[in-house]
Amino acid sequence: MKPLARERLLQRLQARTVSLVRHLGARAYLVLAAIFSLLIVTDSGLLNLVSAAETRLFDLLISHRIKTPQPDPGIVILDIDEASLAGMAVEYGRWPWPNAVFGELVDAIEKQKPRAIVFDILFSDRDTQRPASDAAFNEVIARSATTFFPMLRLDPQNDRLSRIPTALLPGVKPLAGGGDATAHVAMILPKVPAAIDNGRLGTHQVTPDKDGVIRRYPAWLEHAGWRIPSLPQRITEEFGYAGVAGLDRREVLLNWRGPPFTYRYVSLVEVYRDLKSGKPQRPADEFAGKIIVIGSTAPALFDVKGTPLARIHPGVEILATAIDNFKNGDALHERPSWVMMGAALLLIWSMAIALYRQVHIDVFDTVFVVLQGGLVLIAYTVVNLSSWYLDTSAPLSLGVMYFTVVRLYYGVYHGWLANSQQKNMLALPRGTRLLAVLALRLEGAKAAERRRLKGELDRLVAGSRLGAGRISRLIEDPGFVQEVFAETMLVYWLLEDTDADWRADAARIESALRRARPKQHWNQRLVCADHGAAVTWQTTEEWKAAAASIILAALTATLTPSPETPR
Repeated sequence: MKPLARERLLQRLQARTVSLVRHLGARAYLVLAAIFSLLIVTDSGLLNLVSAAETRLFDLLISHRIKTPQPDPGIVILDIDEASLAGMAVEYGRWPWPNAVFGELVDAIEKQKPRAIVFDILFSDRDTQRPASDAAFNEVIARSATTFFPMLRLDPQNDRLSRIPTALLPGVKPLAGGGDATAHVAMILPKVPAAIDNGRLGTHQVTPDKDGVIRRYPAWLEHAGWRIPSLPQRITEEFGYAGVAGLDRREVLLNWRGPPFTYRYVSLVEVYRDLKSGKPQRPADEFAGKIIVIGSTAPALFDVKGTPLARIHPGVEILATAIDNFKNGDALHERPSWVMMGAALLLIWSMAIALYRQVHIDVFDTVFVVLQGGLVLIAYTVVNLSSWYLDTSAPLSLGVMYFTVVRLYYGVYHGWLANSQQKNMLALPRGTRLLAVLALRLEGAKAAERRRLKGELDRLVAGSRLGAGRISRLIEDPGFVQEVFAETMLVYWLLEDTDADWRADAARIESALRRARPKQHWNQRLVCADHGAAVTWQTTEEWKAAAASIILAALTATLTPSPETPR
């Protein structure tokens, strides 16, 4: 595109934009608020941005808490770490080890009377090379009253191929309305018959958020009218912990105890060697009354996931955290999402009404920043002092989006439009125009009162029937001249019809300002003066001189006014 054509296109675009802005005026803030409200209510894309803000805000607050809940001392992780893999390889070879090893561990630990032994190992395959080992393990589990095993829910697309009746799964409960007795579910059960017979099973998979980070843990899964408990939920139900009474959510927001390795870890190889030594050196009651979670932190076994506290978090500790939350009933509580969406709409409409009523932009900006900071501070305080997470991401993110849009519009409305009006006034071709000026002075007013007056005046000017404008900056010199006219505001009319009744328009503006003064608590005297005349000129300099004369006449009249009409 040629430079001249581009310039014409930009001029045409600017003219149309100015025309639209002049037509909408301050009503645009309400229109934009309505558009935002519609997008929020209809879930038309904005909520995806809110979701991203929600996860970032949660991660930020949780990872920087001052007061972090301590891990339950009654939960111990028996860790299959790299040292265990290396130490056990001498006798049992590479992982997986014979199941009899775990049978010996369970047998020895149960003599200490632990609360529970929880496996974070699936046992999904039989050991066809060592059937005697499987038999020995199964025999130990058959005698056990403390062991819990995981089961893995497969993709629902595989349900039609499964032979496992949902109703026969250990621990399942029908939902309201009853479950489908003929439904099957695709599930990997432990290949340990005694574990299934004992019935202490629960699912142990977790679903990360869209960014791959684990923040929630399921309490149960629903399928064909049945509720299938997760492993932490099954443990909680088994022992009647207080946390189960108030649990009415399918998944909970985990109340993290800290970064990886916050819980007490014991290397499995050390425990195993001690019990095999013949002369145990470890305390005989080391695991008494404890919930022992057997799992792996060894990188070679790939049981790691991302969490708000670490990009690499051991899966066994995520399970331990969930058990801790379910046991103590302190998983983070959340308000329904519609509550925060309502708060976002309230914030947006409050901003829209404030701008429509011409609140001074500096005050608007300051209040917005304070509100945004206050929302973050409130959420941070709540998550530190309670087991609630107040998700303020909706009012934060949607508020910022609306603020950005309206500030851009404000720049056009009060900058581009005002500049174009004054530039056009200075660049008029030769001819004749009616130029009229209304000068208003609020004598002895404080800065806040002048701001309120300007806001009200802008609203009235925007509704002018004859297209009035306000001169925002008249004199830049900070000396005597500016001091004299600092309290004065100017409204002007530039009309081709020299007989236009501009005084009626000016009278409406003045009358409305006087009526509004008691509401706005303007305690000082409002002085108004106007002057207008038809101006004919041949050159730009002649036009400037004539315009300056009319403006100065109106300004000067406010300095020697007649007594103000009593209110």
